[in-house]
Order: sequence, then C-alpha cells, then structure tokens
Amino acid sequence: MSQTPYRIRLRVGIALAFLLTTVPLIAVMLSYLYHENSRTALEVASQSIARTTQTVTNDLNGLVSPVARVAEAMAGFGRIDRNGLRRIESLRYFSDALATLPQLASLYVGFAGDGAFFQMARLAPDGGRFGPAAPPPGSALALRMQDSSSGRFADSYFYLRSWGQVTGVERVEATEDPRTAPWYVAAQKAGAAVMSDAFVLPATRRPVVTVSYRMATDDGVPIGTIGADVSLDRLAARLDALRIGPSGAVFVIDGTGRVICHNRADLLVGGDGATAALHTTASFPDPVLAEAVERRNSGAGDRFIAPLGPQSRDYIVEFAPLTDGIGRGWTVGVAVEVDEFVGSLRRATYRIVVIGAGLLAVSVLLLLWLSHRLTRPMQDIVSETKRIRHFDLNGRFAVRTRVQEVAELAGAVEAMKGGLRRFGAYVPKALVRDIIVTGDGGELGGETRPLSILFSDIAGFTATSESMPPQQVLDRLTTYFERMTACIHGHGGTVDKFIGDAIMAFWNAPRPDPDHAEHACLAALGCLSVNRAINDACLAAGMPPMPTRFGLHLGEVVVGNVGSSDRMQYTALGSHVNLASRIEGLNKVYGTSILVTGAVEHAVRGRFLFRPVDLAVPSGLSAPIELFELVGALDPHSAFARPPETHDLCRQWHVAVSLYRGRRWSAALDLLRPLADEPEVAALARLYIARCERLIADPPGDGWDPAEHFKTK
Repeated sequence: MSQTPYRIRLRVGIALAFLLTTVPLIAVMLSYLYHENSRTALEVASQSIARTTQTVTNDLNGLVSPVARVAEAMAGFGRIDRNGLRRIESLRYFSDALATLPQLASLYVGFAGDGAFFQMARLAPDGGRFGPAAPPPGSALALRMQDSSSGRFADSYFYLRSWGQVTGVERVEATEDPRTAPWYVAAQKAGAAVMSDAFVLPATRRPVVTVSYRMATDDGVPIGTIGADVSLDRLAARLDALRIGPSGAVFVIDGTGRVICHNRADLLVGGDGATAALHTTASFPDPVLAEAVERRNSGAGDRFIAPLGPQSRDYIVEFAPLTDGIGRGWTVGVAVEVDEFVGSLRRATYRIVVIGAGLLAVSVLLLLWLSHRLTRPMQDIVSETKRIRHFDLNGRFAVRTRVQEVAELAGAVEAMKGGLRRFGAYVPKALVRDIIVTGDGGELGGETRPLSILFSDIAGFTATSESMPPQQVLDRLTTYFERMTACIHGHGGTVDKFIGDAIMAFWNAPRPDPDHAEHACLAALGCLSVNRAINDACLAAGMPPMPTRFGLHLGEVVVGNVGSSDRMQYTALGSHVNLASRIEGLNKVYGTSILVTGAVEHAVRGRFLFRPVDLAVPSGLSAPIELFELVGALDPHSAFARPPETHDLCRQWHVAVSLYRGRRWSAALDLLRPLADEPEVAALARLYIARCERLIADPPGDGWDPAEHFKTK
C-alpha cells in the first residue's frame, strides 16, 4: 500500500462533513419551524382530542348495544313462550349471557301477573353481599328467584361456582315487588329499550346503568320486563388507555352533574355501605375535572384553554355531548395539559435555534471536496467487504487515502482476507462462508441430522512409505489430498479431517443437501477414478501406487463444533461415524474398492449399480447390516456409467448370493466358480466359494445365520 505525506483523523473529517451538510437545511427551516410549531401542535391536540371523544362515544355504544340486543332477544323469547323464562333451564341463557358479555353485571326479568322475579348476577371478586348474607367462598354467580314455586311467595338465593355447581342457598320472605321498580315502570311506559341513569350497584359498589325492555303480547297485554345492569368499569379502563399524558383526564358526566365514568375508576364512588353514591363534578376528587366543569358552566364553552389543577398548568379542555341516544344529557370531557403537545416542540425549537446559530458560522465551500475525499475510499472498502462476505477472497486490496483510520481499515481488510484464505484450509470452506454471511457458527454445540459419511484409506501406505524420505512422503500425500478433496468438494462434500493417509468427509452439513446420498456416491466414484489416474502417474514415474479403499454409510449423527472455547473443530460424532470407518476397513476382507451400507443403497436405489457383498455384523454391533459394492451409475450419460458386461456380471453375482443365502450352496458353487476368473469379482467369489465348500462339508442346523460376525475393528 502506498504511503501519503500526512493523514487526518477520520472523526475530524466526519464532523466537518456533518456540519457542512446540515447548515443549508437549518438556515432555511429555522424561522419557519419556530413560528409554526405551536400552531401545528395545538391543531394536532384538537384532532387528537376529537378522536378521543369519538372513540369514547363508540365505546359507549359498544358497551350498551350488545346488552340491549340481549334484553330484546330475551323479551322476544318471553313473548313467544310466556312461561319459558320461569323455567330453571331457561335461566341457563342468563348465565351464558354473563359469560359472553363481560360488561354485563346482572340480567333479570320481572313478571306482570304475579310479581315473580328472576335474576342472574355476577358476584364481585373481592366479596361483597348480594343477598341476606355474604356468598359462600368460591361463588362467582348468584341466582335470585322470587316466586311461589315452593308453595308460598318467597325470595330464594342460589350461589353458584358456575352453572350447575351450587355453593349455597338462602331463602327469605319476599319483600320487593319488581313491578314498582323504576326500571320496570320506565320500560312499560316506553314500550321499547330504556336506559336508566347511572347508579352504584350495592352488590359490587361499582357504577352501572340499567337497560330494560318491555315484554307484551301482540295485542299489548303486559307480560313483564327484561332488565340488565351494565358495568361502567370496563369503560373506565378504556378511558385510562385513551388518556393523553400522565396528568390528562377523560371522563363522562350526566345531565344531573354527576361523574359517571372517569379514567381513574377508583375515584368514582364515594361514601360507604348504603351511602355509596357517584360524586358530583364539584365534589370529585380530581381537581382538574372539577375546575374544567366549573369553567364550562361559567360560560367558557365546550372547548377552551385554561390553567387548571393545584399547579395552575394550562390545559386544553373539550366537551362533547353524546347525541346517539345513550344516556340523558351525557357528555364526554377530555382535559390534556398543553405541554404534552407543545412543550417538547418549544424546547426543541430553542435548541435548534442555538445549534443553528453555531452551524451558520461554518463555511460550506469545502463540502464537495471533503465529501469526495472522504467517501470514495470508504465506498471501496464497503465494496471489498461485500465481496469478502460472499467469500470472494481473490486478489489484493489497496486504497489511496490521507485519512489515518481509513488507511488502517483498508490494511485490516486485506489482512482479514489473507487470514480467511488460510482459515479456509483448516476449516470446511462452506462453514467459513456461512459464518461470514450469517455471523453464526462460532459457538460450541451441534445438531442432529442425517449425514452421508465417507472414509477412505490408502492400502499398504505405511509399508510403501518406510523407505522414502519424509519430504517425499509429504509431497506424495499433498498431491493425493489436493486431488481427492477437490473431487469431494466438487460434489458438495465437506472434508472433516485427514487421519494419517485417510480422509473423513460427509454430506448434508454445514449446508443442507436433500440429495446428499447421491452426491456422496458420485464423489466416491469420482475419487476412485481420480485415484486410478494418480496410480497410473505413480507407476509411470517408477513410484509405488496409492490404491485407495472407500467406505460409505448414512445415518443420524450430531454435527457441530466440539472442543473448547479457544480451540474447536467442526466435526460429526456418533455411532454411525464409527460404523462408516469400520465399513471402509472391511474392504480388505472382501477385496472391494467402494463398500457401502444398505442405508446408502436404499437411499439411491434406481440411480446406481450395486453388487450385494454380504450380511455382516461389524465389531461393536449386534444386528447384521447389508453391505454392497458401489459399481457405477445407472445413468447411461454419466461419466461413471458401466458397460453392459458389468451389468450382466452384477446380475449373475446377485443370483449367486441369493442361492447362497437360500442354503442352496451346491447351486451357488456352480455359478461362483466361473466368476472366480473375473478380475472384478475374483476375490469376492473365492471368499464365497470357500464358504460354500465349508457349509457343504459340514451342513449347519436349521438356525443357520448367513451373517458374518467380525470380532475386531
């Protein structure tokens, strides 16, 4: 990298560029922002308050309307079946309505004829009385039945955990006539759904409104009235969510000057016991609400800004009467502190003015020159890091710059590229690429997944290398490993490690490979072809060949990083890895080159040509496994396709092995003896001939096991 006479600090250049690019914007916008912020904020406040008011109106409708529909439906049922609501099973609908509508505090019916009264109520979770005495523990519902079903007109209270689970019963003399209650009388006069003023329900000491609906025959004869108490607590929780700012207030007042709902539900009810009642606006514990209503009543109107509360802070206040027929004279009120909208904007404007005055003193003449000098090298570095992220490590990288940090960064990038190139020689390149791209993979641990695992070993390498100088042995192995690993990588495999002159590789990790078994078989055939070329070159140079045997197995293993935090290895572990190594070693027994297990053959059946070798129980296993020799590819266009003669030989061999395993050893011998002259299967044929002759001479019993058991690795 070329040296420059001097360099400046990157932070100085960045500061200059930042100041020079922000000055024009600040100069144009300062004055406009200063004068427009407050007006815009107040407009936003007005719109926000209007939306809040409309939301409260909608929530009230959503609170009351479903209950009114339930009351109307119950009235329709009572009109169709006059005695239907007197039956205990019909009261199940009352329980279902309470479960469906959380805002429903109680549902009841009063009958015109005899004054019978049936009610299902939700009990307060913190106790409280509903009937003559406190409900039994665990009670959630109360059923009140005032009728003469017991032989005399009595008032019965049934306490329930849920419908059908009674926790207690009380009976007293009936003292109330529902036909004189305000909710009953109002509905009978109106002939339609009627909503009462808000009041405090004694059983829960919470504010409710009653929706009642008249039941009558088609010709107007009264049957009774359906009533429902709607709790305003859920609306209070909604108001708290709509409140703007920690000191804001959202509330509803009625036509008599009482606060029927507030974002703080705990302030609504005053008094105790029989004296519990809703506060008036003048006595309400929130001074912001009390003063806002007082100013409105004094002529301030439905929208104004005024100092409120103990600290006399300015509030935006807006009142909106409800016009949808809900409540009598109900009005929604919203009070929001002005500083919630304009305070932060005013403070921000002041800060911008101060900062802008300093920025305006900075010259903009150097902007273009500095931006070019500063950004061009950084863009080159960014482009280079993108190439590195995609594991493109070719070529050298250099940047000409006067900025000290940029020059150091460029040098670090080049050093990183060299390190990654060297790192890729020790760790699977696919793993290095994934670590760079995703940022993951540097932690200890692994995952279980199926792998195709290959082991290779050079036959007689130790003996042939004893008389060679170490450097010559190293050179031979280096050339051998280069060509073999290139073949494995070319078929998507990962070289795990070199064990002396052996290679361990696997497929389907670190990147998933749905066709890993096929790719592993292609790699094994490719490595065998490469090995034959290496051996031909060795013989031509007067050097001993390096014949290689391969073992291939497929199974579930744990693959990942093992070791310690400061030195780890990406590898595969498990019994199937050990089995793959032992399969490779069995090539010596059978005289084969590529020995695979039945799991591999099953995974790629129909795509490769296999020769059945044996049923074997390798050392360490208890159950036999099928062994096959991988001969070639069945695709006639493949580089590993075999001639028809090889296919015929495989078919003959398959018949001979089937006869052997079927205990027809004499017939198997007739096929095996000619095969002993075929170089491709000669060693294996001689092994089976010896077995058949031994079994014919000394026939085994009926429990003969055709599997070969190996006691050593």
